[in-house]
Amino acid sequence: MAMILDKAADQMSWMFSRLPYSIRLTYKDQSRSYGSGPERFHALCKSDRAIGALARRDLSDFFDFYVMGEVEFEGDIYAMMESRNFLRDDQLWKVAIRHRLRYWSTYLFPSTVRRKLVAVSSHYDLPNEFIESYLDTKTRAYSCAIWKDPANIAEPYDQTLEDSQDFKHTFAAERLQVQPGDKFLDVGCGYGYMVHKVESEFGCKDALGITLSQNQIETGYSKNLKRMHYLELPSEGQFDKIYTCGMISHLDKSEIRRYYQKLYGLLKSGGKIWTHMISPPCSTAGLTNYNTISGTFSQKYVFPDHYQFPAHVHIRMLEETGFRIKEVYFRYGHYAKTLRHWYKRYVENLPKTRHMITPTIERAWHLYLTYASILDGPHSILKQYLSVKP
Repeated sequence: MAMILDKAADQMSWMFSRLPYSIRLTYKDQSRSYGSGPERFHALCKSDRAIGALARRDLSDFFDFYVMGEVEFEGDIYAMMESRNFLRDDQLWKVAIRHRLRYWSTYLFPSTVRRKLVAVSSHYDLPNEFIESYLDTKTRAYSCAIWKDPANIAEPYDQTLEDSQDFKHTFAAERLQVQPGDKFLDVGCGYGYMVHKVESEFGCKDALGITLSQNQIETGYSKNLKRMHYLELPSEGQFDKIYTCGMISHLDKSEIRRYYQKLYGLLKSGGKIWTHMISPPCSTAGLTNYNTISGTFSQKYVFPDHYQFPAHVHIRMLEETGFRIKEVYFRYGHYAKTLRHWYKRYVENLPKTRHMITPTIERAWHLYLTYASILDGPHSILKQYLSVKP
């Protein structure tokens, strides 16, 4: 008993040799710590499998056992997630080959419409009350907001989530120069706030939003929302303006080119498109959603068929498709701050929403909303492009 706990603590001490605070491990009423400085977090391992995962330095399995209820977390959960930034080597955050095999095929085989419907519904068709419990109450946007001061994450907050999300939509509509006579399309529209905005504030009389979530259609902001896959739209050059926010993260790598080609066909000559995405840097850290611990966790429990690729992948495909990129925005810190707001609301509302979800989902969301703000937030960047079809 003590031997495996000692080994787990030794392995964690080796992996996180620069950790400036302490994390305590407990197993069968015995405890060991790693790191230095004040204790910020406590992981109580309730099974041989859980402590064994740490003893063999398998954090991916360890987080799985947490989701299964074989580990309890106490203290500042952000400290557990932040420890990733003190790893001895970035390669230690990559998962083993056995975890990667299921994602490699996405390089070659785009998702079918049916597979995408199942993947999207598995998340977005969770009870509305649960999803909305951590989103802003004005737009219900499930995508990164734009903040006046993204570095300011202290409470009391300097800006509401509602205001920052509304500004994001207004900014995009203004850059697109939406006009009353435009035929407007929002691909991956969520609850349809952007469709509502261009209708009510920009006077657009012909707007359409498409999503794969039935929940979003039934409780959306506009009557002009449809449950439809983007491939089902006829490529007739019919739209003047297209807005797509976060949708691209639901595309595997082999599907991105097909997606841009479809959007190109949907636009009229001279039409404009605004794309909004969270994208990792092109660095040796390899922050993509199919080979890191946090990425594969998201794939398993939160966003099936969810991927992120560096900006050069998108820029190249946009230009090879024929688009002319007119404006590019790289925004740092906005995603991390958005996620912190979501997590605060998630925890505050759990007493009212816990009965709507399973314990597995509850635990998975604890990790997703915190690791994403610590790991994906600072390292992944909000990137937006305004492009034109010649």
